[in-house]
Amino acid sequence: MRTFSERLWQAVDAKKTPAMVGLDPRPDHFPEPFRSAAAAGEAEAARATADFHRELLDVLAPKVAVIKPQAAFFEVLGAAGFAALADAVEACRERELLVVMDAKRGDIGSTSTAYADAFLNPDTPFPAADALTVNPYLGEDACQPFLEVADRVGAGLFFLVRTSNPGAGLFQDLGQPSLSEHVAAAVHRWGESRRDAHGWSSVGAVVGATRPAELADYRARMPHTPWLLPGFGFQGGTAEGLEAAFDAHGHGAVVNSSRGILWAHERQDLQHLGDWQARTDCAVDEMIAALRPVQDAARAAT
Repeated sequence: MRTFSERLWQAVDAKKTPAMVGLDPRPDHFPEPFRSAAAAGEAEAARATADFHRELLDVLAPKVAVIKPQAAFFEVLGAAGFAALADAVEACRERELLVVMDAKRGDIGSTSTAYADAFLNPDTPFPAADALTVNPYLGEDACQPFLEVADRVGAGLFFLVRTSNPGAGLFQDLGQPSLSEHVAAAVHRWGESRRDAHGWSSVGAVVGATRPAELADYRARMPHTPWLLPGFGFQGGTAEGLEAAFDAHGHGAVVNSSRGILWAHERQDLQHLGDWQARTDCAVDEMIAALRPVQDAARAAT
């Protein structure tokens, strides 16, 4: 069984970009005809969500390697929404896309095991994702079941270390070393026994792309840890300063944009392109172009 890190970098290399797109379905921002269909009711909104994502993934699949569904936006639609989430994972599988389930689960004991099994174990009814985001702030006993399930099924994990939201410092900056630095040390420690033949672990970290000045420090603390860099685009993150996340092979991180891609059809400067698929495709191309110099600079500096 190939490790998650091996599958991740192989997929990134195949598409020649670390760009990742998040699925954060908000029916009032769907392009037509999906927005009108979603307005008819909860069940219709879930069906429109599934239909939109299948067409969206046809646009994304030739260009990006990894998709990050945000579970909350599906769950708010009820049971039909959870079915739409399962459909999105299946649609990614059909298009040979990796799936990072952004559910940010975290609990203790058997509850952690159940969360990990629900999203990662192919023997459960829900289609398995390749990796799961995890909130580690309940401590090591809460994280261990996630690690054990991921080991058993060959999945990856991305633990929240340094997040991109403006208020993150309220807790993450506390202490010296800071709380987030303690978490980084734990993630590094958990990953050292889970490294592949190229040195990368399948235990990853979420580190905000909105904090580029801190990336070199966190890379030194987690030298073998794959990163998920959220916040690119709509949240204000740019490609500037992300070089520290990558190695000489252009590996080290995947960079996520959600609303910047999902809402591209609303951009006035892209209206001349016609349909929503063309506008979305253009936004993806812009993201890929912005990230290409980052990988090139990382290769040159190593």
